[in-house]
Amino acid sequence: MRIVEEGVLQPTPFLTVPNVATSGERGLLSIAFSPDYATSGLFYVFTVAAGPDALDPSGVAGDVRIVEYRRSANPDLADPASARLVFEHDHSGSGSHYGGQLAFGPDGLLYATLGDAAFGDNAQDLSNDLGKVLRIDPRDPPGPESFGVPTSNPFVGTGGARPEIYALGLRNPYRASFGPSGELIVADVGQAAWEEVDLGTPTGTPAATTLAGANLGWPTCEGACDPPDASFVDPVFQYPHDGGPSEATGCAVIGGLVVRDPALAGLTGRYLYGDRCRGDLRTLNLGVTGADPRPAGVSLPEDSGAPLGFGEDAYGCVYVMTDGTAYRLAATASAGAACPSSPAAADRTPPRLRLDKARRRRLRRVLPVIATCDEPCTLRATGGLAFAGGARASATARLRPATGAAAAGRPARLRLRLSKAVFKRAKRVRDHGGRVIARIKVTATDASGNSTRKAKRVSLR
Repeated sequence: MRIVEEGVLQPTPFLTVPNVATSGERGLLSIAFSPDYATSGLFYVFTVAAGPDALDPSGVAGDVRIVEYRRSANPDLADPASARLVFEHDHSGSGSHYGGQLAFGPDGLLYATLGDAAFGDNAQDLSNDLGKVLRIDPRDPPGPESFGVPTSNPFVGTGGARPEIYALGLRNPYRASFGPSGELIVADVGQAAWEEVDLGTPTGTPAATTLAGANLGWPTCEGACDPPDASFVDPVFQYPHDGGPSEATGCAVIGGLVVRDPALAGLTGRYLYGDRCRGDLRTLNLGVTGADPRPAGVSLPEDSGAPLGFGEDAYGCVYVMTDGTAYRLAATASAGAACPSSPAAADRTPPRLRLDKARRRRLRRVLPVIATCDEPCTLRATGGLAFAGGARASATARLRPATGAAAAGRPARLRLRLSKAVFKRAKRVRDHGGRVIARIKVTATDASGNSTRKAKRVSLR
């Protein structure tokens, strides 16, 4: 693991991870820093083990691992002695289809993608984690377990199912990411015919995505099911290995991310991805039917090889990794390798936020709030109800938060939700002559991390 600072590769590795098999599709496949890394110093690596070691003396070459490490007192060095085995799964029967993505979701939980070990039936078998997306709390819990499982995981309590499973029916989900509204985006490498991108949609809560419990269909379906099958969730986009235009064919999708960098005009807000058999990059609009596939207008240098992965820093700068080279995607060739992240160069101007002026609304389970930013921004709305008067009225109750994304100057609708119990309580107060007031706060955050917050009160009749 290496550090590149202001475009310059530092000579001392941040960490050298031991016991990693590197043949074929094996290796150190991804890294995820804890959301509280600034204070905890914790981060996680996804590796394929070369054999047994002190973390697991009975381990086997090919085992998939998630290992926790901690930063040392020197912020540019990790502590190799801090290694703790969080998760391990046998994968020794195959040298391919490892998956390999780690990413923290907006709920603060760790998501991991695992391939099917080149045996398709694994993807539909809930008794193992292969061909799945997992969701765990990786922090060391009390007792003998090495990680926690959120009770909201879709298969908790299902007989014979591994409770850490979040979604199933995947072949080789090598790369995945989260969109600006918390939606999970998984690029699943196909077999002989189709490459696909699978999409969760925002739920209006920090839990993030409707891929919870989703069955993506493999091996029954490669790409969209034909004929359609309501048991499976079809991809939001797919492309063939041959028979299509040159910019929409390939052999192995390399999933990317939704671009936040406002300097990349024409790409901001679109999903950037690539293919292992091509040097040109491509984009999608995941918010429209058919995903509007377009070329990104940029290709990797011919001698660099095809893309292997994509990354993003805290300022929204986008990076592309190939065989041995890391590139930054910049607006002009003269922009340089370093992201303009110094306080002098970075955008420090918060977005201007405007909320709709409605002061009264009908009392319903869903409370809409319309917000407008003067630049592309992500939105989060929170709030609560205050009750006054009425028979047996409660003092306050929380609304379920909502998240969303807004294009520059275009209104975005957020939907705060009342639970059934809160809705019944509010109706009872209203019907007995009391008042129900919603107090709402909306936070807008731009691509550089600048935030603005506004509040409003709405009377619910």
